[in-house]
Amino acid sequence: MPNAGEALECYLSIAQAIAGQTDYKLVLENFANGLRALIAHDHLDIVLLHPSGTQMCYEARMHTAWGDAQNPAKPTAESPIRDVLRGDKPYILTNDAWTDPLFHFEGSDSKPLFDANLHSRIIVPLRVQGKLIGSLAISSHQADFYNEELVVLAQGAADLVSAFLFALERGKEAKEAAVSELEATAREQALRLGALRLTEGMEQERQRLGMDLHDQTLADLTRMRRRMSRIVGGSAAAQKEIDALQDELDHCLDEVRGIVENMKPGVLQLFGYSEAIEAHMQRCQKHMRRDIAMQVQDQSDGQMDTLQDTVRTAMFRIVQEAVNNALKHADCDSVDVRIVQIGHDMVVTIDDSGTGISEADLQSNRGISNIKTRADLISAKVRFERLIDPKGTRVEITLPLSVDDSDVGVQAL
Repeated sequence: MPNAGEALECYLSIAQAIAGQTDYKLVLENFANGLRALIAHDHLDIVLLHPSGTQMCYEARMHTAWGDAQNPAKPTAESPIRDVLRGDKPYILTNDAWTDPLFHFEGSDSKPLFDANLHSRIIVPLRVQGKLIGSLAISSHQADFYNEELVVLAQGAADLVSAFLFALERGKEAKEAAVSELEATAREQALRLGALRLTEGMEQERQRLGMDLHDQTLADLTRMRRRMSRIVGGSAAAQKEIDALQDELDHCLDEVRGIVENMKPGVLQLFGYSEAIEAHMQRCQKHMRRDIAMQVQDQSDGQMDTLQDTVRTAMFRIVQEAVNNALKHADCDSVDVRIVQIGHDMVVTIDDSGTGISEADLQSNRGISNIKTRADLISAKVRFERLIDPKGTRVEITLPLSVDDSDVGVQAL
């Protein structure tokens, strides 16, 4: 039995051996080798508790099913040393674990005791700042090998290694959290990139359809209009019918031109975001049977036009849909669009003076659903608000500037 001085020297030697190590296996091997100068043993394990009611076992000198790397987390309720792990006993000292009923109960994970031929055992708790975090178990192949004096030395060693293990566990958790955060960020960026590409593909298809309408349908209607204008003669009734057909064709031509512009917004490409919204509102006004006050305020100094084209076009489509909804369903007298930059966000609000949005409207599959889908594709957030004084509806779209392709590592989509 070593004296106090020898024990202290051994503890210092152990501390030097495990200080600065970050690998559980190496810490445990160094600890076990150092502890042999105080307490001879054939097997040593350290159990660390987890809040989920499970435990992890790390072994030195011999390896058993307790430390199975394929199934590392074990239920604490099935542990043969659960009395120490739950704080029910201050320690366990047994002359022969094979015959000690304390280690054997229904569901007990005690088979490794026999597989590894472990008889005499000392189990003491690991604590950090008074909190129970696990246990240290020292075992021998021989029965009647340990005594109460060795329990004191084992507890001293446990108190020494507890702080190292606690720091190691926190470091491991911090590393895993950092890795998870990086993986989550990578997934988010990949989803964002995919969404941008999907949005671009949708927009390219719209523009292709717009060009087809312009080059084929609109051209055909224009030729028909010119041919009808050259028809002369005939009865008054026939001429009246021709004039009516010409009026209908003129209306169709205007409608198709509007569809083409919606599908391929040339104003957006040529003059910019706020001008495109204003042009859309003017086209809408032409088809209204009453006057509606409409205005666009760009208080961002044109920052929307510095964004990647796919994102800017998607934001235009969202505002376009919101304006259309207000004019079709809100029975409003005014529609105001405001564009601002707030910190690292672009914020666009669409206010109307209509009847106000309802909960049923929010659950509908009409334009609101389209707005939400488009916003999700570019990682923007949409908020719908029923205004009280003055009454109406506000649609607010918040776009993080980091959604631009510089943030996702794309130079051009």
